[in-house]
Formats: sequence, C-alpha cells, structure tokens
Amino acid sequence: MNNVQVFDDTTQLAEAAAKQTVTVLKTAIRENGSATWVLAGGSTPLLAYKILAANYLDTIDWSQVTVLLGDERIGPMDGPDNNGNAINNSLGDLSVVKLFPKVDVDSDAAAAAYEQQLAALPRGESGLPRLDLVWLGVGEDGHTMSLFPRHDSILPSGGLVAAVSAAPKPPADRISLTLRALQGCSTAIILATGSAKKAAITEATHGGHTPIAIAASIISTHEGTVIWMVDQEAAPTD
Repeated sequence: MNNVQVFDDTTQLAEAAAKQTVTVLKTAIRENGSATWVLAGGSTPLLAYKILAANYLDTIDWSQVTVLLGDERIGPMDGPDNNGNAINNSLGDLSVVKLFPKVDVDSDAAAAAYEQQLAALPRGESGLPRLDLVWLGVGEDGHTMSLFPRHDSILPSGGLVAAVSAAPKPPADRISLTLRALQGCSTAIILATGSAKKAAITEATHGGHTPIAIAASIISTHEGTVIWMVDQEAAPTD
C-alpha cells in the first residue's frame, strides 16, 4: 500500500528525488500548461534543489513552474530561520516563479496574506489550488510542515493557510499550509533521513495518527500519489 523507496545515503536519495520531481513537473506542464510545486525546507531538500539546479537546468521549461512553501517561520525575510532564504540560495539559476510568503509580520497577518497569494494558483476539479507536486519533510515527532502532534495546528481548518503559535519546536510562531490544502495534491514525495526519523516513519507507514501519517492519508484518499523516500537509517521496520 505504501510506496517506500529506501536509499543507501542522503545523496542517492536527493538525486532520486530530483529525478522524480522533473518527471512529475514535466507531466503537469504537458497536461496543464503549467505546474505547481510545494517546497520543503531541511538539509536533504536543499541538497536536492542544488542537484536540480546543477543537472536539470535545461530539462524542462522552469518558467512554467510556480513554487511555494509548505511552511515558513515568522521573522526576518533574510534571517537564519527563513526557509525561503535558504531555498533561494539552493535553487540557483532555476527560473521558477516564486510564491513565497511575507513573514516579517505577525503570524495571523502572514497567514492571511499568504492565503490571498494562493488564490492566484490554478484550481483543480475540487476547487482547491492544484498542487501538482508537494515535498514533505518529517520531524522526529512525526510533524510535517508546521503541523505538530497534539497541537492546534493539526485541527481541521476551512482555510489553506494556518497561523501557528506556541509551536513545540522553535521558532514558536509560523505559518503552514493546512491539511485541507493537501486535498489538492496530485503527487507527494516524503523525504526523511537519519535514525532519529525511523520511529516516526515506521508509525506513519503502519497506520499511525501523526501529522505526516494524516497528511499522507488525506493525499491518498483524494486520489493523490504518495512516495516515501528514506535512507537506510530512517527505513521503517516491518
């Protein structure tokens, strides 16, 4: 039921994620004339972005790809906690259209503004933004984006973006796409490396109820494809 791909190391995983990303985006552009890709922060995604910029610059028409962030931390736009800043530096010369949130305001204002930005995205049959590809990371506690276990961020929402406060992982104030937004996802790639993620991946792929497990279930239930890409250390136990 779960499409779990296990790689020897982080570099091999990042190379596979880059290759799969090109395939998904190329298909979306061919079928819809454009593609929407939700990015994730973290060391493994950042490595994969660099691989894409180095090896796949001329593979597809990147100007037809709009990228947005699954979550962002409240604070200076050029600060060390800002996902978009780190991702910008890794995307290199990829000429994508960037739909990054403005987060040097409070979380409620940032979430409302980002919701308005997402209104410009192409819609699918459900009426939700068409998210052709979503990259999701996994925390040791099973959180994904800025949706945390036993926290208000995971509660049902009618919106696409949630303001997150008092997050259990610093910085405390954030914004995140909601589980409802993921109903528009066509393909998700879940990336996890390291032994510290093993328990979370095992629980999620065995029917757990952590945020990453719920996110994967929602995407699958709405006819999306979920691909788990993990290294040997994070691979789930039977």
